[in-house]
Amino acid sequence: MPVIMSRLFAGIVLIAVTLLSGCASVGGPAGPSGDGTVVRIAERTEASGAGRAVGAVGGAVVGSIIGGQFGGGFGRTVAATTGAVGGSIAGSSLGGRVGQHLVWDLTIRFEDGIERTLTVKERPAVRSGDRVSVREGQVTRR
Repeated sequence: MPVIMSRLFAGIVLIAVTLLSGCASVGGPAGPSGDGTVVRIAERTEASGAGRAVGAVGGAVVGSIIGGQFGGGFGRTVAATTGAVGGSIAGSSLGGRVGQHLVWDLTIRFEDGIERTLTVKERPAVRSGDRVSVREGQVTRR
């Protein structure tokens, strides 16, 4: 029974560390607002944070089970923990790729002369050179 408990504890600690490492406290303003001109628009793919977390947890569980099949005593615990770490890394990578989605980075030169980049999840209805107004993360043509 102690081996099962130590494996369970190692798995819980690994899952907690994995989930907490992806957390960040974000404070401050909701983003830039005002009037400006679109300088450039770049399309890119962004990995899903939720997909990474689910993949990491699932990979840790599977890796721990597979690793626990090797060795005996303390060696089995080490193998299970190593399997959980490896599975978590692999699962996080796969989960992030599965949940990818398109986003657009809009670089806007505001009237104060400073260029700021906003990331939007929907295809923008503006083009480079358009005069725009930014309010609460929404970009509209002027």
